[in-house]
Amino acid sequence: MISDFLRGEIETVLKGLSPAPETKKLKGLNIKLGESFGDYTTNAAIILSTDMIVYSSVVKNPREVAEQIIAELSKNEKIWKLFSKPKMEIAGPGFINFYLSDEALVDELKVVRERVGSGFDFLRAQKINLEFISANPTGELHIGHGRGAFYGDALSNIFSFSGAKITREYYINDSKDSNQIVELGKTALGLGEQYKTFKLLEIIKEMDFSGMEPKEAGALLASKVQEYNRNFIEGKLGVKFDEWFSENSLYESGRVEKTVKILTDKKLLHKKEGEGEALWLPTSEYGDDEDRVVVRSDGTYTYFLSDIAYHGDKFSRGYDKVIDIWGADHHGHVKRIQAAKEILGWKGELKVFITQLVSLKENGVSAKMSKRAGNVVLLEDLVDEFGIDVVRWFFSDKSLSTHMDFDMVLAKEHSAKNPVFYVQYAHARICSILEKAKGVTPDGSGLPDIMKEPAARALAVKISEFPEIVFSIANDYQVHKLTTYAYELASSFAQFYEKVRIVEDGGYNQGALLLAEIARNTLAKSLELLGISAPESM
Repeated sequence: MISDFLRGEIETVLKGLSPAPETKKLKGLNIKLGESFGDYTTNAAIILSTDMIVYSSVVKNPREVAEQIIAELSKNEKIWKLFSKPKMEIAGPGFINFYLSDEALVDELKVVRERVGSGFDFLRAQKINLEFISANPTGELHIGHGRGAFYGDALSNIFSFSGAKITREYYINDSKDSNQIVELGKTALGLGEQYKTFKLLEIIKEMDFSGMEPKEAGALLASKVQEYNRNFIEGKLGVKFDEWFSENSLYESGRVEKTVKILTDKKLLHKKEGEGEALWLPTSEYGDDEDRVVVRSDGTYTYFLSDIAYHGDKFSRGYDKVIDIWGADHHGHVKRIQAAKEILGWKGELKVFITQLVSLKENGVSAKMSKRAGNVVLLEDLVDEFGIDVVRWFFSDKSLSTHMDFDMVLAKEHSAKNPVFYVQYAHARICSILEKAKGVTPDGSGLPDIMKEPAARALAVKISEFPEIVFSIANDYQVHKLTTYAYELASSFAQFYEKVRIVEDGGYNQGALLLAEIARNTLAKSLELLGISAPESM
């Protein structure tokens, strides 16, 4: 990949030129896609200039240093072939912008054309467990669950496309002793009001809870709710899981009790004065805010204990990486589960992401959609109202760590104002062009010539960024980069279509036609990774 190669060559130059000690070199070095200026850009000269100020009596301003770096890079035959000296320019306070040569750009297009179909090996068969959604089986999924659902699904797609072996997992909080299940049982028996929704009441009417205690009634009702949710997740949301893991199975299999024994044998549990017979785990010694109870004074087990048992089970399956995507109400759980990992020495990486809240907006004002579930807006209502493609795009278009407003007016737009409509329309337009050219098979010989057209080159550059975007998300998990990329690719194609003639003199411009085909395939793959359809006509 070009950015990796470029980083390696720049690091070699900096190591040779920087007066800083080895441990201080290269700190803060960035190589990134060029955005407005250049195809790639780096702050290498600014880094080296800073090192000179701190560690050397020979001080140069960043622009002078940039000239020195370019001179060194120009001695490299591979760099010359990729960029050539006239295609390396100094900008601003000392940034170096790189412009791909036409030959290198054509080569990158060929790589993308192949890899869009076959995928990448960035993650080299890493074994990853990705747990997401995992809603309590006490009611339907609300819009907050949508963030984890669509993020987790897209991230799984990207991991798999990048060569990883993925297990998509849903954790069902169905322990019969949990307070949620007991309260659900009370509602089923007419003894409580918790979790009441229109749909839950419908399910209750169809069931017989005669002679049951709240615990048994809650467990039975939860299984029906979970069945409904699973059908919704797989059917309407289009999210498929490899593993539906039951919390209750941890108790039935003895995994929870085994976990208590492990903690006891390691002498990790202790009692606190004034706290009765409760057993505490010293998580505060491993980064948590305080110690946590795992066994209550009455001998019952806490949710934290079953969570430890569950994660122990996951790590025992040999994953290189375990990723949890939890709702906003689980923020306080992150430190304690990370502490448990340290205490028990689970082998592998544990990453936990917390989804932020979702609000509905209409003309900038908070809005409601349905009263079916009281103050809760159901995800199913949102999908029924706006369609799964629109909902997926809007939920994937923001960083998981930021609050998101779902713009209901924009979501209903069937115009270029609506980003998902704009991107899908671009794909459909290219499909129409290729359909008209059916039977014409461009061989790639026209690509070098078409690079002389600025709009064609701009489209080619945007296509060439696709591997960089996938690689970036596979490593930093920022899925929203893909919606941004898809929109920019659609925009680049629109400008290309306006400026470059694909049909000329009764025939087809071979280079332009092939570029359109690669753009179509890249756009389709971007949408596929997001779980969004790529219509061939609109």
